Amino acid sequence: MNALSKILAALLIMISMIALSKIPEETKPLIIPALIKQDSIKVVGLIYNNRNKLRKYTINIYIRNGLFKTVKSSARYNFETNVPINSYCTIEINAEGYYAKRFIFDTSIPSDYSNSIPEFSFDMDVFAEKELDGVNTSALDLPVGIVKYNNKKEKFEHNKSYTKKMKKVYKDLLIESQMQDRMQLTN
Repeated sequence: MNALSKILAALLIMISMIALSKIPEETKPLIIPALIKQDSIKVVGLIYNNRNKLRKYTINIYIRNGLFKTVKSSARYNFETNVPINSYCTIEINAEGYYAKRFIFDTSIPSDYSNSIPEFSFDMDVFAEKELDGVNTSALDLPVGIVKYNNKKEKFEHNKSYTKKMKKVYKDLLIESQMQDRMQLTN
């Protein structure tokens, strides 16, 4: 190789090295998602009143009775947030003119869990204050449901027996309110 060829080869190598050093930071090696450790669970949902989506509401998330975060409904009337794994959360739905509704969410997963952590999705129906006028609503302070991880099904789900009992309590409140309305109409 003559001197000119050597100089051109060295110059080409230097230009290549400079060009490669200018690659943006966003270009990173491919990371396989299964190897990334997840530290939270995605929670998504919609809030209704008698099959109508509520437009404006907030979701308060408490961990050990301390407020962890507040999430507001989006322009599409839904919400999306993340909660830490292995915590015991109370999720509270609040909207002006409606009774607050709560459920307990145990985000514990097995310590040897290696799959992608499933998200938890739910829809919740809330009572308007006028729907339960004149009724003792102290039962509404209790959580409407308890959610925890089901190892066999590998997903988060409601405790069916507890939820069934609470649905009956809520249904009885509505019936009592309707009975009071009828009695007022007859008097």
